Amino acid sequence: MNTWKFLVVSPLLLMTLAMALVPVAEGVAFVNKLMPDEPVAELSSTRPVAAEERLNGASELAAAAEVSAYHPNLVKLGQANTYTPPDFSKIEIASRRKEAFYNYLLPMVHKANAEVLLERQWLLAMADKLILQQSLSAVELKELTKVESRYRLSAGDKQPANRVSALLLRVDVVPASLTVAQAAKESGWGTSRFATEGNNFFGIWCFYQGCGLKPLRRREGLAHEVGTFDTVEEGVRYYIRTINTHVAYEYLRELRADGRKQNQFQLGEVLANGLVSYSERGMSYVREVQSMIRYNKLHRFTRIYRV
Repeated sequence: MNTWKFLVVSPLLLMTLAMALVPVAEGVAFVNKLMPDEPVAELSSTRPVAAEERLNGASELAAAAEVSAYHPNLVKLGQANTYTPPDFSKIEIASRRKEAFYNYLLPMVHKANAEVLLERQWLLAMADKLILQQSLSAVELKELTKVESRYRLSAGDKQPANRVSALLLRVDVVPASLTVAQAAKESGWGTSRFATEGNNFFGIWCFYQGCGLKPLRRREGLAHEVGTFDTVEEGVRYYIRTINTHVAYEYLRELRADGRKQNQFQLGEVLANGLVSYSERGMSYVREVQSMIRYNKLHRFTRIYRV
């Protein structure tokens, strides 16, 4: 168990951040086994291009020790002792079942992304400070190491600017359109055994005995299980962390960062191109996810995350 200090942030603050997401026009475009619908790119993930507007108050922000690092609760597998989702299988009309699915899952997606934004906000403050040629304090460097550990990055590079840039590639939101499309596909719109018994809407695997549910049709020679979570919300958080850290989704993160460099945001349909490794079916799986996004008009759930 990690012994990091945690900044206490009330659920109300997280939900306020989650709701402070402004819908954008459906045609505007930007984008692991995962996906998104999402952010406004106000600076590059390697540190802001066109950041002058944000830097108007950067000297005060960077100089003040009031900007605290945010360390969320651990993202982990659970026991699924309690079934938390509604019974979507009882909703016979497909359109109503889908609407219920959206209404149930979207608040969790936005809340999880708001949590990531709290982490990213601190990193951007550190980036601003370095742009102003100010050194990070010993406390800030210690906090930076904690974030690197959480996002599976080693502090091999001793230059703080490079360390912050590497983290900004990972500490970012995953579009709701992508997340919802994958959740719908992997869980059969919330009706699969793994969803109803394990609170796992994303088909996330785990690799030690007893970590989840054993697939009924697991191929001979394979030993994986499908992870279980205490709640669906914990599964959503785990999915987003996986997209943001696993080597298999590095290309997705590059697509997202490229959009930020151009002051654009990538829609889930674009980022889905980075999900080739999410399924053994590769590009066929990617095309199916993209088709689900288009057919169900999931870009309507796009939000601009203002950081």
